[in-house]
Amino acid sequence: MSKTKQVLELSSPSMKTKHERLTGLVQQCNYCCGYGWFWSRDGAYNSVKEPCPMCEGTGKMQPVITIEWKPVCQDK
Repeated sequence: MSKTKQVLELSSPSMKTKHERLTGLVQQCNYCCGYGWFWSRDGAYNSVKEPCPMCEGTGKMQPVITIEWKPVCQDK
């Protein structure tokens, strides 16, 4: 099966900021295989659909990356 990969290229900020927040492309949830739910049983042992705990029933996930920039401490 083919996979799509995203590559993140970092370069120091050109403006006065020490934090960045990047959002990646929407992807299929691998926990539920994109269905958004799992079969479960209720108290009467009937089949019920339970939402996926990872994607909360959407079947999709989106990465959010936070970057903190820090100066390099030089030993004297």
